Amino acid sequence: MNHCKDCRALWPFGFALALAAILAFPAWATFNLMALDVAAQIGGSALVFCVSAVGLMLYVRWCIRRNCALRRMLTEQRARAGASQAAFTQQA
Repeated sequence: MNHCKDCRALWPFGFALALAAILAFPAWATFNLMALDVAAQIGGSALVFCVSAVGLMLYVRWCIRRNCALRRMLTEQRARAGASQAAFTQQA
């Protein structure tokens, strides 16, 4: 299976992790205001980070697959259109 160069990019996954870290900060602040012990604060924040990171990573992976499939389909359509255009030009 051929992949486009965007499918090999790592920045979307880094962005998803950064966004998960940003989402975990309000959770940590909320747990801090609830006067929980330190282990519960860290555990809850880590849980929020992991859940949001997994969800965002799956979403990024789905978007990349969809984008790659769309690019492949458009490339094939353009190749077929170019071949039919060339055949039409030779007949004329």
